[in-house]
Amino acid sequence: MWMMLGELVGVGLVAVLVVIGVAVLIVQYPELFVGLRIAGGAYLLYLGIQLWRSRGKMALDLGGTPKHTGRWQLASQGFITAIANPKGWAFFIALLPLLLTRRGLCQAS
Repeated sequence: MWMMLGELVGVGLVAVLVVIGVAVLIVQYPELFVGLRIAGGAYLLYLGIQLWRSRGKMALDLGGTPKHTGRWQLASQGFITAIANPKGWAFFIALLPLLLTRRGLCQAS
């Protein structure tokens, strides 16, 4: 639940940043998007290395005692995953400008 809360906050932040103009910067300066993709890839590589080094510590142990992972650690991992995901940025950059006008969000007629 805490990881999903972090994901929700991260996706919400990405949507808000796109609406307030980060999309314009990324479209005008594609190297920013490339940087975001590289940072996202580096984070995924980091997660993979951490998982490999954990040697099964994060695996579910259905027969033993549950492992404790802190709420803050779970929420921050979800948040970082959401903001470092270039697909999320690309989705909002493609979708939200279609719904925005100078007066705000388009109204269904």
